[in-house]
Formats: sequence, structure tokens, C-alpha cells
Amino acid sequence: MRQTLIDDLVRFSLELLGLTLTMGAVMVIAAFYTFDGFALPATRSTLLFCLLALFGCALPLQVYAALRISRLRRQNERLHHVATRDGLTQVLNRTTFKRAAEAEIGAGMRRRTRDVVHYTLLILDADHFKKINDRLGHHVGDEALTAIAATLRRSVRQHDLVGRLGGEEFAILLKDAGLEEARIVAERLRMAIERLEVGPADRRTRLSISAGGIAFRGPVAFQALYKMADANLYQAKRSGRNRVELTRLGGLGRGPLIEAAPADRRPHEARDPRRIAGR
Repeated sequence: MRQTLIDDLVRFSLELLGLTLTMGAVMVIAAFYTFDGFALPATRSTLLFCLLALFGCALPLQVYAALRISRLRRQNERLHHVATRDGLTQVLNRTTFKRAAEAEIGAGMRRRTRDVVHYTLLILDADHFKKINDRLGHHVGDEALTAIAATLRRSVRQHDLVGRLGGEEFAILLKDAGLEEARIVAERLRMAIERLEVGPADRRTRLSISAGGIAFRGPVAFQALYKMADANLYQAKRSGRNRVELTRLGGLGRGPLIEAAPADRRPHEARDPRRIAGR
């Protein structure tokens, strides 16, 4: 980002310098034809003064414009950060994560490479989060969400996507990660979060997450992926929580988007939060 800003300022400075030189050349040509050449010393002195004044004024204007551009760019970056990040955890918000995941999957499938790009979508949910809020207060719940998000960001690669889908639910898109690689990553995340504790000193509470995921290689609609990963998350919750459930979506190819969820899993609508006490 910083290098992009420097490149933009250098480009702007060169453009303004070119404009100043053009104006100087026009001034010289106009003076030459207006005063029939530069034979008179007064004409030469006046032209030299005008050129020096032109370049002298251009320099502070260039510095001022560069500072204004730099400030506006920083403001735009802050606004973009606010618009795309979850305010509490600072990971991608739901809308931005969905768009970024769709863009990444689409770009990966368009690459003309010999190897097919592997992805895994993980949906992670904090266990018994309602109990934490009820027993320790919402400020401790916010502390738990912040700690979980920070652990997720630290534990994945820079080009993997991390987002908060809402409430205590997070999502990760792992690039170049098939089923076995994703299982290793998900277990590492689960164990890292299992070591976290929140709350006052006399009421420390250990955190845990359940995770569901779907590994895939073909062009698949994000909503279909979410439903399948969410169904696996539901299974992890039903099986006792603090565990990982992953499956692989079969089928290669670059045909139409796959829209149907697996028949052997409950649909997303079945995971009603009211039916999973305490999550």
C-alpha cells in the first residue's frame, strides 16, 4: 500500500513538471513572436523573470497538491477499512468476506494452470457463547470474540481469508488446501483456541470452537459451499462440540456452478440457534 502511494505521488509530480515545462515553452514562443525576437535586453530580462516566477510558483503548488493527495488517500484507506472490517474483531465483515471469497474462487478457476486449485471453506463457531455472555457479561463475550479472531488471523497464511459472519460465527477460506491440509489447519486452530481463557481472575473461562468445512476443487457457488460447511458445523455441535467435521465435495470441472447441498446433511435452515442450547 505504501509503495502504491509513493508511485502515485511520483507519477503526479512528473505530470505536473511536464505541464510546467509545456507552459514555459508556450510562454517563450508567445514572447518571441510578440516582441519580434529577443534582441532587446529588457525583453530577455522580462522573459527570464516570468520563467523563474512560473517554476518558482509551480514548486510549492506541487508540494501542496502532493500533501493533499496523500491525505485524501489515507482518508480513503481508513474509510475502506471501516466499510470492509468487522468493528469489534477487525477481520473481514460478512459482506466483504463473501465477495472476496467469490472473487478468489473465480480467479482461481480462471487461471490456466496445469494443477487445479484446491480450496476449503471453514465455518467456526464459539462453543457455549451464550453462557459466557450470561454468566460473565457481554464485555467478556466481546473479549472472547476478539481473542478468537486474533488467533485465527495469526494461525493462517496471509493470503487466506478470515471473516466474521455474525455473532460468534467466523469463516476462513483456505487457498491451496485440500481435505487433509485443511484438517490439519482446522485442528491447529481448534487447539490454539482451546488454550485461550477470558474473564476475571477468579472466574476464568476456557474457550473452544466447533468447526465445519467443505473442501472443493470446482467452480461452486458460495451460498452452496456455506450450506455444506454449515451442515458439517451442525454435526460437530451435535457430536459434542470442540471438534472438527470436514468433508470433500467431489467432482472436477469448469461447468455451471453447483447449487445443491449434499443430500446426507441437514440444510442450513435446520440449524436454528434456538435448537442448539448454548451453542
